[in-house]
Amino acid sequence: MLTRFRIFVGRSLMAQESSRPRIGEGRIGSSLCAAIGVLSVAAVLCLRYPAFLTTPELRVHYDVELLRLTLAIAMVVGAWLGVIGIVLGGPRVPATIGLSALFFATLLGGPYVPTPDFLQPRFYLGLDWLVLDLFFTGAAFVLLEWVFPRVRPEQGPLSPGWRLDLAYFGVNHLLIGVFLVVSTHFAHDYFAWAISPSLQAHVVALPAIVRFVLVILAADAVEYISHRAYHEVPWLWRIHAVHHSPEHMDWLSGSRLHFFEPLATRAMVLVPIVLLGFPQDTIFAYLIFISVQSVLIHSNIKMDVGWLRYVIVTPQFHHWHHASDAEAIDKNYAAHTPLFDMLGRTWHLPKDRWPVKYGTVKPIPGGMLGQFAYPFIGPVKEFLEHRDP
Repeated sequence: MLTRFRIFVGRSLMAQESSRPRIGEGRIGSSLCAAIGVLSVAAVLCLRYPAFLTTPELRVHYDVELLRLTLAIAMVVGAWLGVIGIVLGGPRVPATIGLSALFFATLLGGPYVPTPDFLQPRFYLGLDWLVLDLFFTGAAFVLLEWVFPRVRPEQGPLSPGWRLDLAYFGVNHLLIGVFLVVSTHFAHDYFAWAISPSLQAHVVALPAIVRFVLVILAADAVEYISHRAYHEVPWLWRIHAVHHSPEHMDWLSGSRLHFFEPLATRAMVLVPIVLLGFPQDTIFAYLIFISVQSVLIHSNIKMDVGWLRYVIVTPQFHHWHHASDAEAIDKNYAAHTPLFDMLGRTWHLPKDRWPVKYGTVKPIPGGMLGQFAYPFIGPVKEFLEHRDP
C-alpha cells in the first residue's frame, strides 16, 4: 500500500512538472494550497515559540499585527484554492496536504495564537526567515518565471532538481542563527583591533545613498576575492561545486549551497561592514537588496536592462558564471556589480547570447548527504585538467 502511494505521489508531481499549468485545470489551486498550508503551520509555530524559531535581528522590524492579518488572509485563501482545485479536477494529493496543514495550523492556535514572554536563547532556528522569504520571494519569482521565462517555456515553474534545491533552501534558512552567531564573533573577535572610531564616524555622517553604495562595494570586494578562491583553490572548489551542480537555472537553484560556504562567506563579508561601522538602516537596506538580487540573478527570467548591465549583476551575467560552456570557465565572480570582474579581467557578457549548458563539467553526487561529504571524500585528482566552471 505504501509503495503504491509513493508511486501515485511521484506520478502526480511528475505530471505537474511536465507542462505549464493552465488556469481552469485545478493544478495551480492545489499546488498553492499545499504551499500555503505548510507555510501556515510554520508561521503559527513561530508565533507560539518565538524564542527558538524566530530571528532576533529580524523580529525587531516586524509589525506583528500586520503579519497576523496576512497569515489569516493567506489561510482563508489557501483553503478556498484547495477546494477549487479539487472541484476543477486538479491533483488531490497537494490539495489534501494543504487542507490538512491548514486544519493543523488552526488547531495550533491559528494566526491569533498568543505569543508568550520569553528570554532569547543564544542559538535558534530561523523559521521566520524561511517562511517570509519563501512566501514573498517564492510567490513573486514563480509568477515572473511562469510569465517571462527565458528558456523552457513548455515547462512548469518548477525545474528538475527543485526538491533538492528546496531542501537546501530550508536548511540554510533554518541555520541563519548559527551563521549570524559565528560570523559576528569572527568579525568582532579577530578584527576588533582594526576598528577606528573616527573612520566609523565619517561613514555614519555620509548621505544614506552613499552609505548604501559603499556597503555594496565593500561587500562585493570580499565576495569577488572569496568567490575567485572558491574556483581556483582545489579543495575550496569541491565545496563550491555543490552550488554549480544544478543543470537548470531558476529562482530556487541559487539556494543549493554546501553548508560551509554561506558560513564562511558571511563571516568574511561581515568584516568590512563591522570595520566601517555602517548603521542599522544601511545594513538592513543591504540585506533586503541582496535577498532579492541573489534570487533574481539565478532566476529563469528574460530581462534587458540596457546599460545597467555594466553597473549591476544581472541574470544573464550570472548565468554565464554557472555555465559549463568553455568560454564561461572562471568568469563573472562578482555578486553585486561587474566592476570587480572588469578590474580583474574576468568579465564575460556577450550582448545577445546566453549559455547553452549549465552545471559542473564533472558530475558530483546528487543527494544532500552525498554533496555534503563530497569535499572530504577522495583526493582532488587532475584538478587543472578537469576543473568545472
